Amino acid sequence: MKIYPNGLTIQGKPLGQAMEEEKFEEGILKSLEKMGPGVRKLSFATSKSTTIRDEMERKPLPDLGNPLAVGWTYLVNKNDPDLQELENAVRPLAEWRGMKDEAKPLYYDGEGPDEWYDWMQMNYSSILMDRVPYYILILGGPDQVPFHFQAFLDTAASVGRVAFDSLDDLKNYVGKIIGLEKAAEPKTDREAVFFAPDYGPDDATYFSHHYMASPLSRHVMTKYNFQVKFLKEHEATKANLEELLNEASPSLVYTASHGLGDPGLSLAEQKKFNGAICCQKQGRDWLFTADDVSYDRPFLEGAVFFQFACFGYGTPARSDFMHWMGENTFNAHEDFIAALPKKLLAHPHGPIAFIGHVDTAWLHGFDDPNNPYITGQCHPRISPFINALEMLLDLQPMGIALADMNKRYDICNALLTNTFDRMQKGLVQKTKEFREQLINTFITRSDAQNYMIFGDPAAHLRIR
Repeated sequence: MKIYPNGLTIQGKPLGQAMEEEKFEEGILKSLEKMGPGVRKLSFATSKSTTIRDEMERKPLPDLGNPLAVGWTYLVNKNDPDLQELENAVRPLAEWRGMKDEAKPLYYDGEGPDEWYDWMQMNYSSILMDRVPYYILILGGPDQVPFHFQAFLDTAASVGRVAFDSLDDLKNYVGKIIGLEKAAEPKTDREAVFFAPDYGPDDATYFSHHYMASPLSRHVMTKYNFQVKFLKEHEATKANLEELLNEASPSLVYTASHGLGDPGLSLAEQKKFNGAICCQKQGRDWLFTADDVSYDRPFLEGAVFFQFACFGYGTPARSDFMHWMGENTFNAHEDFIAALPKKLLAHPHGPIAFIGHVDTAWLHGFDDPNNPYITGQCHPRISPFINALEMLLDLQPMGIALADMNKRYDICNALLTNTFDRMQKGLVQKTKEFREQLINTFITRSDAQNYMIFGDPAAHLRIR
C-alpha cells in the first residue's frame, strides 16, 4: 500500500511522492520511542480537559448551540504588542455574544506543550470557576498562539481564530458578523458549491473527487434538498470557479483539491500563495489565490468556506508529519496563516467562517486507496466530514461542526499512547494488521489535529 500526500509546488509538481507503507511504518515506530512520552502528556491533558467538560455537561446545562447560554470569550497572548488594540477591536463582538466579563478574557502565556495541562487547570478547567465559556475566539497568529495549542484547546471547547493583516480587517469582520446576525433577512440561498479537480487515477485528487466531494455533494442534495453546483474534473478550472463564486449566493462552498505549498519560495511569496486552490490545469492560470477575491462587490456574503487542501488554513515552519519520519521537513521560515482565509473573512461582505487544514493533508485522512469504495456515509474515515457539513447546514455554530474531528484527534492520541506503552512492555507483534492500524491511527490523528476554524466559532449560517 502506498501513502499519498496532497500538495503541489508553484510549478505544478507534487510536493511529495507517494511513500511505501513499510518505510512510513518504520519511521513511525522509531519515532514512538522518542516522541511517545510527549504524546502521552498531550493525551493526558486533552483527555483530562474533555473529562472535565463531560462532567459539567452531565448536569442539566443549556443548549451548547446557544453561545449566550454556555458562554463566549476570547483568548490572546498577554505579551502581544497589539493587545490593547485587539481587545478594543473585538469588544463589540464580546458585547454581542454576552461575554460574562469583558475585562477578563483568557490569556496565553507563551509556555510550551509541557505546561499546557497546567494552563488548562489554572485558566480554563478550574473547579473554582462557576462556569467556563464553551466558545473561545483566539486573537492573533501562530506566532502569538501556536497552531498546536488551538488544536489542544479545541478538545475541551469550541475554538476559532482570527488573525488579520490590519486592525481595520478585524473591525470589518466583527462588524460583518454582528450585521449579518442582526439583519432582517439572510444573505445566502439554499445552495451549495462543490469543486473537485481530478488529475487522474495516480493522483490524490482522483480519490478526493470520487470518494469525498462526490458523496458529500449527493448527501447535501438529498438530505437538505439543496441546489448543488458541482464543478469537477475538466470543468474545475479557475475561470469556472471565479465565475460561479462571483454569481452565486451559496450557504456552503466545499473545495477538494491540492493546495499549494512550495518550500522553494521566499517567505513573502509563501505567505501570498501557500494554501491556494490548485484548479484543473489549463494554461498558466490555474491557482485561485487571495488576489482573486475582489472587494468591489459582495463575495459569498454570509457563507462558510470549507477547503480540503494542504496548507489551506496555514503553514507550520516544520511539518508535523515528516519529523516523525526523521526527516524534519522544512516548510517555511515561520508559522503563518494562509492569505486566502484572511482575505475572505476580512471582506466586509464576505464569508463568516473558513474551515481548512494546517500542513500537508493526506489521502488516508478520509479514504483507503486499496479499498476506496468502503467509505460509506457512516464509515469512520468520511463521517467527520459528513457530520461537519450537517452541523453547518443544521445552523449550528461553527465550532460544533468540528466536534467529531476533535474527538477523533483525542481518541487517536490515546491509541498512540497505548501502542507506545505496549511497545515498552514488549507486547507488540509487527504483523501486517498492526502496521496498517499504526499508519491509519497516526495519519488520522495528525490529520484531525490540523483541521481548524478561522473565524468566530459562535457564528452560524442563516439561510433563506
